[in-house]
Amino acid sequence: MKPLFMWAGGKTKLLDTFAEHLPENFDTYVEPFFGGGAVFTWAYAKNPDAKFVINDINPHIMEIYRAIKGDLQEFCTILDDLEAQYISLLPPTYKKTTVIDGKKKTKWLPLEGGAPDKELEKKYKLKGRTYDWDKIYEIRPSRRTFFFKTRSLYQENLHNWSETKRAAYLYFLMKTGFNGVWQAKKSTGLYNTPCGLMRHKDSIYDKKNVVSWNAALQNATILSEDFKETLEHASAGSFVYLDPPYRGGFADYDTVKDDNFQETVISFFESCKNKGSYCLLSNRDLGDNFFESRKGTNKLVYFNVTYTVGRKKKNINGSHDATKATEILMIGS
Repeated sequence: MKPLFMWAGGKTKLLDTFAEHLPENFDTYVEPFFGGGAVFTWAYAKNPDAKFVINDINPHIMEIYRAIKGDLQEFCTILDDLEAQYISLLPPTYKKTTVIDGKKKTKWLPLEGGAPDKELEKKYKLKGRTYDWDKIYEIRPSRRTFFFKTRSLYQENLHNWSETKRAAYLYFLMKTGFNGVWQAKKSTGLYNTPCGLMRHKDSIYDKKNVVSWNAALQNATILSEDFKETLEHASAGSFVYLDPPYRGGFADYDTVKDDNFQETVISFFESCKNKGSYCLLSNRDLGDNFFESRKGTNKLVYFNVTYTVGRKKKNINGSHDATKATEILMIGS
């Protein structure tokens, strides 16, 4: 089982690094900042009979987990229909491979009929930064225009839809959107990330993985509350993993992440530890001893990481590099 979607700050690649610090035994797993749930996949594999409490302040992504848990068939039916429409359309680019001096060189070039038509989009631009994507799609059906048409449909109608339909549409958008970034529309707080590269071949999602999540979530309590509300679920024998929005982070989760917030998270960590829980806290080290000066009796471990999800560092020549950083893991038991 793997996370259902890319998520900026996801921990999939760090699980091996974390291994020696993960608990051998626990009867309850609590994750107050769930996001993509990479550490949950480890916890479920370690003890599938445990109780799981997963929470995220973002109610929209938690609807995805609830729909998969409680209405899998309808969720997949809606998603399969969106996928079929999308896959049948032209992507924005195609891959061209040439051989120069015996070495293969690959370029992604604009594909006629699939690449953006800036003049057409300009013609149907509405007030602000909105467009008549229904009309644009009618004239130029492509994966790009289908994505934006579907995103507009979702934003305008989700409050009239069932939870399962909302969740399936959002999952489609997240699987075809830009590189694991959650970008919210300021006026509504709704998903507003632009489209991704859209180079899918046969499918946009792994249905077997979704079915695995359906099984894993049966023992899970799924919440969308302030993270502090999950304290009641921490107790002796529980494993609490905290992965809040990072200090100095680039990811837009539509949440606060200033130092007052970070101190509240550390206080919550201490409260869980005082109730007998084994606790881990992930965050980013900015070199100012913020966590070192607040670790108390807890242990701090440092990791060098490379951020490959989300926005990458832009060089002077226009190329992009993955961002290198140092993360901390605070350990308390």
